[in-house]
Amino acid sequence: MERGRTDVLLLLLMGIILLLMVAIFGLFLRMNQLQREVLVALESMRQAQQPFGLPLGIKAPSFTLPDLSGQSVSIEAFSGRKVLLVFASPRCPACQDMYPHLKAFAGKHPEVAVVMVSMGTEDENRQMVQGEGFEFPVLRGDEGVVAAYRVPGTPFFYLIGEDGIIARAGFASTLEQLEALAGVK
Repeated sequence: MERGRTDVLLLLLMGIILLLMVAIFGLFLRMNQLQREVLVALESMRQAQQPFGLPLGIKAPSFTLPDLSGQSVSIEAFSGRKVLLVFASPRCPACQDMYPHLKAFAGKHPEVAVVMVSMGTEDENRQMVQGEGFEFPVLRGDEGVVAAYRVPGTPFFYLIGEDGIIARAGFASTLEQLEALAGVK
């Protein structure tokens, strides 16, 4: 009787193991299928080569925003100069890490006007500027400007040429990346 019971338990265990093997094989096939789908999607995105934000070569959207003193500042005020337009937020850890590099960039490259559109509150922006010692305009951003520029996240940069045309766009976090984005050394 004991032997029969052991045989039944062994058969039951073998059946469970067989079912688990079939399930694992099915999962393996499904994972391969998903991997192929992801690779196809990534390849089509790579081929489209769509940069983040606005397309390059178009006129930078016009905007007027208040600075920390309440004065209205327009992007057109920088006409005839290269502008490194920065979208940032005082609550963004990546932005906080980037601030010293941006300050160094602004000091090293006065030929490029740095303009920051910050999504912080007035108090947050004021504390950020005082803490970092920024000497370039920090404007209080709004959702309309962020939407117009299709900002995918922060810190995000646009290099606007002297002619008002967007020359480059992208994320950056070091002095070297900022210089590469701005096309300066």
